[in-house]
Amino acid sequence: MNLTTIDRLAITVVDGRQTRALLKDLNAEGFQVTMINAVGGFLHDSLVTLLVGAPEARLPDFFALVRRCCPRRTRYMPTGMEMGLTPGYPMMIEVHVGGASCFIVPVERFLQL
Repeated sequence: MNLTTIDRLAITVVDGRQTRALLKDLNAEGFQVTMINAVGGFLHDSLVTLLVGAPEARLPDFFALVRRCCPRRTRYMPTGMEMGLTPGYPMMIEVHVGGASCFIVPVERFLQL
């Protein structure tokens, strides 16, 4: 990828377990990526923030890779409250994990020093 054509920054937050496959595919496709580790959110899971430089015309390719490598899935988590009928067993709730949050911002100039 020609570095002078990078005019967008995709700030992408993904599940830490899905990062390896996404990074591999992004690198294979020539995207410029910087990774920042984080922990947080409702489930306190491992999260990774990827800073991805791309030309605006390649954003559809980028989104396709993210959709393929970061599918959303269902997980069951204890609520932390116990029901009176089943002592010792917490009530479980269904939560959706995985997927990605992408924020696309314009870039005035991209330099790699």
